[in-house]
Amino acid sequence: MADITFAPPVPTLERVARAWTALTPRRRQLVCTGTAAAIGLALAATTVAPITSVVVLAAVGVVAAAAAVVDVHEHLLPNRLLGLCAVLVLAAATVDGSGTLVAVAVSALMAALPLWLVRYGKGVGIGDVKFAAVLGAAGGLLHPFAGLVAVWCAALASGVFAYRTSRHRLALGPWLWAGFVVAAGVAVLAAQMFEQIGGQPWPAAP
Repeated sequence: MADITFAPPVPTLERVARAWTALTPRRRQLVCTGTAAAIGLALAATTVAPITSVVVLAAVGVVAAAAAVVDVHEHLLPNRLLGLCAVLVLAAATVDGSGTLVAVAVSALMAALPLWLVRYGKGVGIGDVKFAAVLGAAGGLLHPFAGLVAVWCAALASGVFAYRTSRHRLALGPWLWAGFVVAAGVAVLAAQMFEQIGGQPWPAAP
């Protein structure tokens, strides 16, 4: 009887490094641009969100970018990176108060539920659902509807790209990450606008 051997799991950082190496120069540039945008939007949120949320939003933007890069290469999203993002968001929401916890939960549900409902037979894996939930929760640090905006942007952009390139299968992680960056930008701009008009962010800080 032949011996059965199991290869040890590849460390997460090594997976990220391999995936980054496999990217084309153009895609690397897109990742760098998107990461810079995520950090910049997080810094812009200092006027409408507590500093803990700002720091976590920037960190999630970077870690989620790494997860998206791995998804392009492997069509898998690393659970450790998703877990790290979830822990960071939960910690920030706990520090910021019960109102933020509720917003985070609502945003995570709004992001994950649509993908959960359509995942069977649509090429959407459970990893995509978890990634959407994590990114939605992070967006909830800014606004409870941020998760819905992120998924809507991801679905629209990936659908148009798939149609124009005649693709039948796409790694959804990068599109979800891009949707998160767009949703964060929308939330920051909306909060700043409502603060200028009404004197406080919308919704009002807890």
